[in-house]
Amino acid sequence: MSSYRLNNGRGARRLWAATLALALVLALDLLSGGALRSLARGAALPAWSAGSRIASAVSGSGFFSSRRALQEENDALKRELALLRVRAAEARVLRDEAEKLRALSGLAALTPGVAAPVVSSASGSPYGTFLIGAGTENGVANGDLVLAGNGAGGIVIGRVSEPGARRSLVTELFAPGARLEATIAGAPLEAEGRGEGNARAEAPSTLPVAAGDVVFSSHAGGRAVGLVGAIREEPGSAYKTVFIRTPPVSELGFVYVIPRE
Repeated sequence: MSSYRLNNGRGARRLWAATLALALVLALDLLSGGALRSLARGAALPAWSAGSRIASAVSGSGFFSSRRALQEENDALKRELALLRVRAAEARVLRDEAEKLRALSGLAALTPGVAAPVVSSASGSPYGTFLIGAGTENGVANGDLVLAGNGAGGIVIGRVSEPGARRSLVTELFAPGARLEATIAGAPLEAEGRGEGNARAEAPSTLPVAAGDVVFSSHAGGRAVGLVGAIREEPGSAYKTVFIRTPPVSELGFVYVIPRE
């Protein structure tokens, strides 16, 4: 308790001393006719002038304007880089299309026909159909064969089912549920379409067939309609399952259309 009173007394004395000092300063300023305030302003003026000169020097040096110029230059470089990337992507697309068209050049040399771009992929259709960018105006007719440019003779992947003036609907040979008479290693068999370029067939277990063998069909003018992708055999079974594969439409930029046979 005595310690609290002692501290409280010291605080009161300090407050009185500060009050008296302030009163004394005010009294001196009044007695001097404001000379004390003028003296204080005079002492502060050099500091203010120095600060003003520094600000003017920084502004006059162009520091902030240079920074803005650098930012604008940086933004311009970013826009130019983005444009270059777009142009590089376009160049890659053009090179890819050129390579796919070159793959069809062998077919064009052997059989008259029409090269057509694939407009829509069969993977988006449950019916095993896709659109091509060619129609009756280009000489395309109902029943024409549609080939993928893979190899000298190509592989038949479908037939034109609904020709339009400039676009045509193509139905895959191996559309889901479709059945096609085919030949593997000289043996006739029936292939069942599974969609997206896949099919399967049951072959005698004694048939010498291997992955990579070509599958032909008389319904495609005796042309190739796919390749053997895999074989599944069950011990003791008289038959084995042959899985057939054609080039996926989604990976074909172009196809080649020839008259039906």
